Amino acid sequence: MKIVDLTVDLKTNTPVFPGYPIPIIHQWTSVKEHGYYSNVLMLVEHTGTHVDSPAHFIEGAPTIDKVPLERFMGKGVVVDATGLGPKAPITREFLEKALKGKGVGKGWVVLIMTGYDSKAGTPEWFNHPGLDESGAKYLAELEINAVGIDAPSIDQAPFPGHKVLLPKGIVIFENLTNLKELVGKNFHFYGFPLKISNGSASPVRALAVLE
Repeated sequence: MKIVDLTVDLKTNTPVFPGYPIPIIHQWTSVKEHGYYSNVLMLVEHTGTHVDSPAHFIEGAPTIDKVPLERFMGKGVVVDATGLGPKAPITREFLEKALKGKGVGKGWVVLIMTGYDSKAGTPEWFNHPGLDESGAKYLAELEINAVGIDAPSIDQAPFPGHKVLLPKGIVIFENLTNLKELVGKNFHFYGFPLKISNGSASPVRALAVLE
């Protein structure tokens, strides 16, 4: 069994979406002074590799602690979108071609590889390709469990991907990494959130187990 870590490091100054506070990981105690080591974490739920709940965009929808756990796992497939230009739409036509013959359907997890994880912390990071409404509707029709991307968002404003997928209960993983290690491979994806009461999202330790 081989495990591929799909999670970015969570640390002080980890890049975040515009408008969110910069995360701080502050040492609180040390073995030398207190006999034990601990840190205080100050960060928004949408920091680093994380998963969005339906409540992130929909008033009254399930928060992260109420989403069924099976939503955070499933047989996975990687869509290679590295050939798309800055802010290019990821359309139904593109996804249909990329997923043809893969057998993707109910319970799967679709991961979109843009390569923009390598641009984190730069101005170019926010120029990633993203789902348009047609692409999001296509994924919703497949009844997948989740969609993920190696970029700060699955879409560009006005966020059609979030607005189409989250009402269907399809959760969204963002800021993944190492997706290139999964291209053409059979794997299962796992990315479980913290049980944050009434949370809109949660950092996760995302990973893939190769078959």
